[in-house]
Amino acid sequence: MATVEALDPSSPTVAAVGRRRRRSEDLCWGLVGAVVGGLVMWVAHAGFIDDAYITLSYVQNLSSDLHWGIIPTETANTATSPLNVLLLTLATWLAALVTGELRPTVGLNVLTVVLSAAMAVWAARTARGLGIPSMWSLPVLALVFANPFVNSSLGLEVVLTAALLTGLTAEAVRGRRVVFGVLAGLLVLTRLDLGVVVAAVYLLSPALRRRPWVSPLVGLAVALPWFVFSWWTLGSAIPTTFVIKTLQRSFGEFTFANGWWMSWTNGYETLVMSLAIVPALLGVVVTVAVLVVGARRRLPTHLWPLAGLGIGGLAHFGAYCLLQVPPYHWYYVPTTVALGLVALLGSGVLLRQVLGDRRSRLPGTAVPVGTAALLTGLALLAVAVAGRDLPWDRPIIYGNWALPPDYLEIGADVSDLVGDATVASTPEIGAVAYACNCSMVDPFADPGRTLPLIDERLAQAGPVTRFILEANFTRLDRDQRPRPLDYRLVWQPGVAEVPPGLPSWRTSAPNYGPGTVWLEPVS
Repeated sequence: MATVEALDPSSPTVAAVGRRRRRSEDLCWGLVGAVVGGLVMWVAHAGFIDDAYITLSYVQNLSSDLHWGIIPTETANTATSPLNVLLLTLATWLAALVTGELRPTVGLNVLTVVLSAAMAVWAARTARGLGIPSMWSLPVLALVFANPFVNSSLGLEVVLTAALLTGLTAEAVRGRRVVFGVLAGLLVLTRLDLGVVVAAVYLLSPALRRRPWVSPLVGLAVALPWFVFSWWTLGSAIPTTFVIKTLQRSFGEFTFANGWWMSWTNGYETLVMSLAIVPALLGVVVTVAVLVVGARRRLPTHLWPLAGLGIGGLAHFGAYCLLQVPPYHWYYVPTTVALGLVALLGSGVLLRQVLGDRRSRLPGTAVPVGTAALLTGLALLAVAVAGRDLPWDRPIIYGNWALPPDYLEIGADVSDLVGDATVASTPEIGAVAYACNCSMVDPFADPGRTLPLIDERLAQAGPVTRFILEANFTRLDRDQRPRPLDYRLVWQPGVAEVPPGLPSWRTSAPNYGPGTVWLEPVS
């Protein structure tokens, strides 16, 4: 009887053993993911881009005073990812229980470790659901963190996006409608535009559409309360960064449509950029192959989510091309991560098919271990080729006008110099406002300075877009005025001549060389 039961996969004993084994695997990969996340943050902790400090400024004010804004004296709605701000605030509070002080940068380290662990577990579950070993979780981690669009944007919502996309795929493969809906809602709260990817995965996952209302209703229940709150309280359901970024259009000849190609061929190190772009291009090929097999009605149900993820990544890229936004490198994260996951996991499924019975030793151990070693090596190579000391003083892709230590020093000094006065920021407000924690203003921080941009965007919009935007801004306070200035920070390229008697600072950056910043009063 015991022998018969042991051979029967449906027996309670065998099922319990299987559950324990899967839980043990998940715990193992969670620990691996946590270690990887910790190492990544050690490498990058001294070199965040300026936009990351905009997010950290929100966290600083929310964690200390429950205030939503970049600066303590103005409420703003320019946090592109409300979920990232909320989770970072929670992590900052939890870290403060140990450290005794509120430090958003520590909260960022904690959250990245947790998200990396969650991503590893979800990747292992996705692999098992696709019929390949959970060892493929390690290449997923390597692929995500080796992606320069990701590792050059830490502090923004990029790791949260990658983790939730991995989880969404896992639940779609497993056909878990409620959990899929929860993750779908969280992805929309991470970035509203990620709804494009969510919709594609949902529509191409037959297991989720057997009761088609479940996932959408759950997702709506998760995401809608925030958007209602934001519309009622902050005057806009969507972050006003939508207005600021879509008005910028491009950086000269560089648009979102060609920015990835220019950065690959003429901008940063070709090999390093290949870690993001080559897997994405392979993901396009795999997506097409899966769709072709699906069109011939030979595709198993559990493989359809891969097609949905690939289509979602391409749709996200197309949507951003239509929006005509500049090629900020973190905008490429959803597309490159989604298509990279398709390429990697689709290759695992293909290897299983080509090499035969998955119970054999070769596809079960050697191939995943070899792939993991290869991609982990490439991740390390990306750091080595960057030619920087560890930890980084700046990430691989860095387009700011000064290095983080320069901006942080300026912000701390300005805080001592101006007290409660209002200061116009340099063209980049993130790190200086974070270090100053004072009334430092620009269109991201001061709603009175954002309002003219909103009116300009409405004037440029077509009839349909204008109708949607006007409905979105129905509750916007149009009586807001720019905060009166007492001082301004002036940035000039090179070693510029500073007006006599004014405090000044020297800066440097790889793309701009030396610069000069000084603080002058506004009469």
